[in-house]
Amino acid sequence: MGLLWMVAAAAAAVLASWAFNALVYLVWRPRAITRQLRAQGVGGPAYKFFAGNLGEIKRLLAGTAGAVLDVGSHDFVPRVQPHFRKWIPIHGRTFLYWFGARPTLCVADVNTVKQVLSDRSGMYPKNIGNPHIARLLGKGLVLTNGDDWKRHRKVVHPAFNMDKLKVRDVCFVF
Repeated sequence: MGLLWMVAAAAAAVLASWAFNALVYLVWRPRAITRQLRAQGVGGPAYKFFAGNLGEIKRLLAGTAGAVLDVGSHDFVPRVQPHFRKWIPIHGRTFLYWFGARPTLCVADVNTVKQVLSDRSGMYPKNIGNPHIARLLGKGLVLTNGDDWKRHRKVVHPAFNMDKLKVRDVCFVF
C-alpha cells in the first residue's frame, strides 16, 4: 500500500508540475509580455488562450484564397499575409501578435528596421530559430554576429560597389 501511495504522489507531483508550467507558458507569460510592451506603447491584437492569433490569421488567409494576383503587380502581401494589411492600420507600424503562445513583433517602420539591420553594437543579435535554416545558410554573413560578421562583411562588401554593379547591370538585364 505504501509503494502505491508513493507512485500516486509522484504522478500527482509530475501532473501538478506540468499543469503549473502550462499555466505559466499559456496564461501568465503572454499577459506579462503584453503588459510590458503596452507600457512601452506597442499594441497588437489580443492574445487568445492556446491559439494566440492563429484563428484570425487563418480566417483572413481563407478570405483571400480565391484572389488572383495581377500580373503587373508585385504587391503579394494582401494575398500571403493579409493579417499585416489589416493590423498595421489598426495597431500601428510596430505591434505584437501571437503564433500560439509564441510572441512575434512586427516592425513595419522603415527607420526602425534600418536601425536594427545596421546595428553594430550587438544590441540586436541574430536569432537562429530554425536549425534546418541555419544548416542551409551556413555560418555566413546572414547568421553571424560580432567579429565574424565584420570579417564576412569586409570580404563581401567590394562585390557590391556601385561601379561594379553598374557594369554587371548590363549582364543581368533580360
